[in-house]
Amino acid sequence: MTSLRPRGAGSPDGTEVGFAAIELVAGLALLLLPVAIVVLTLPTWAERQTTGRAIAREVARRTAASGVCDVAAARELAGSMARNLGVPPGDAHAAIGCEPGAVLDPGSTLEADVTVRMPAVHLLGIGDLGAWTWTARHREPVDVYVGAP
Repeated sequence: MTSLRPRGAGSPDGTEVGFAAIELVAGLALLLLPVAIVVLTLPTWAERQTTGRAIAREVARRTAASGVCDVAAARELAGSMARNLGVPPGDAHAAIGCEPGAVLDPGSTLEADVTVRMPAVHLLGIGDLGAWTWTARHREPVDVYVGAP
């Protein structure tokens, strides 16, 4: 004859006992928490990449339009744009591919690089944990008539 056991009674001898509450909490903490942290950090990565591209583009355009390699003005513009776009001070650094103070050759190409600090994990209320850098580059042609009166 077969004995009928109530649902969830465990093994036939009644010694198997489960801890569903502990298993649920551990599963959530070990599986869902890391995924949630990465999902919450992804928008920050996209935002920083877009910010780096915008800064590199504008630094290259302004420097090429002026016709003179002004490194200090490029860094000042990069810092101002970074603050306005929500990047903390010191997290975006600009460099331009020319000798400081040199007159740019009409028709040449100027390259601007902007390196942005990317947080590995961004926790709201706590801050950033770990980081790497990402570089955006933009090449801008120097106007052929930049030196013409």
